[in-house]
Amino acid sequence: MYPWDDRCSKLVGINIVKISEGDYRDHPDLCMKIVVEALLSLPSGSYTVVNHTEPVPCVMDFRLADKGCGLRLRPFDRETINSIKQPACLRVVVG
Repeated sequence: MYPWDDRCSKLVGINIVKISEGDYRDHPDLCMKIVVEALLSLPSGSYTVVNHTEPVPCVMDFRLADKGCGLRLRPFDRETINSIKQPACLRVVVG
């Protein structure tokens, strides 16, 4: 997950959530709960989520606000990924 501007990245730093393949396979609900909690711990702001799925990654815009969140899916676009200037503020690693 990448913040859209400096404001969010300076407040957060980089958080990494690691999930084993076994836990992901055997306890998907618990894994999703952990990921959602990590997302909701970020400060309010706009973010880009890049899901490195095969064969084509999925790109989502994610907006966190004090009273909820919004999600907009969009088609994969290499230009979007290449134009991200901020470092990742949240990384979920399964494996």
